[in-house]
Amino acid sequence: EYNIPLALGQQVDFCCLSSDDDICMGSFYPYEVGNESGSIQRGVLKIVVPDSESVEKNAAQVGMGNSKFIEVLKDEMHTGDEIAIKPGKSFLQYNGKHVPVTDMVCVASGLGIVPIVDQVKSISPKGTSSVKTTSVVWINENRSDFDLAMDELEKEYMKYSTKLAVSCIMDDLKKPLDKNREVEEAVPYFNAGTMAVVSGPKRFAETAKAYLNRKGYPDNCICVLP
Repeated sequence: EYNIPLALGQQVDFCCLSSDDDICMGSFYPYEVGNESGSIQRGVLKIVVPDSESVEKNAAQVGMGNSKFIEVLKDEMHTGDEIAIKPGKSFLQYNGKHVPVTDMVCVASGLGIVPIVDQVKSISPKGTSSVKTTSVVWINENRSDFDLAMDELEKEYMKYSTKLAVSCIMDDLKKPLDKNREVEEAVPYFNAGTMAVVSGPKRFAETAKAYLNRKGYPDNCICVLP
């Protein structure tokens, strides 16, 4: 039995051959969803990918390399075909001056919620970290986009309601974040000991990081997950 040693915020790298013998590679965050008893199925690795049939639309969410891998995975791979996997890069790093980290602010959109859920599950239980409060702000354009992780976030909130705040906000992603009253109320201004995590499509991540800067967050206290 072999377990892939993954750190918090670490991706899994995938590699396979297309029907034309082209090498296709992708990097994704694993998505662990427990069953009714809360246990995780051993020997299974799950990832979440966009459901669009357009390579270009998927690329806007996960990048062109990942989009091409998804296309091969959906259209060409069959049961029994081989895919190589290995631990990928770890992106969750805090370079701020104020330690320990006591508060987390997570701003996500779309599939960017996947590593955030994993993070919440890891740091919320008592005694697992120095973090006392976590605020999750998940912004999507369509109500159906929240189906991905709403149940998981609700479970975590019910267990750690005094430590976890969750805001699910539906809005036009092209709209400046500081023009949304709900976002303004959900994202606190920077305090020493706070780490911010941004996760989502590249354009959203750039917008969210700039927004956090305007609320006083230094660059070294903001971690952007690809």
